[in-house]
Amino acid sequence: MDQPVVPALIPAVMALVGLIAGLVAPMIAGSGESRRRRREDQRARCDEILGLFEDISVYRALTESESAVRRRLVLSAARLKDQAAREACLSLANAVARSDANEEDILRQWTVMIREVSRVYRSHL
Repeated sequence: MDQPVVPALIPAVMALVGLIAGLVAPMIAGSGESRRRRREDQRARCDEILGLFEDISVYRALTESESAVRRRLVLSAARLKDQAAREACLSLANAVARSDANEEDILRQWTVMIREVSRVYRSHL
């Protein structure tokens, strides 16, 4: 009865700490990997949207009645997590779809869309 109880508990406590660390480590690593994948996905979506506007004839393609470019813009925008960027893309798609849209309105919406999508792209680098 002369021996203290505390030194006998140290190996048991250390084993318990090691067990907890071993169980928690994969969750921490998995959340980091998941965050990285989400960032890459959002950056790819932004790149996809910005890539639609590399060609100078995009204005004509956007204003066609059955525009594949406009459809791709809407579909890519739907997968963006950033609400301001998503709404900017949808506003541009709506602006070019209107029959009474003028070039000034479309240019204003395009500028907002490019600014918002570029902001999201830069924030996910």
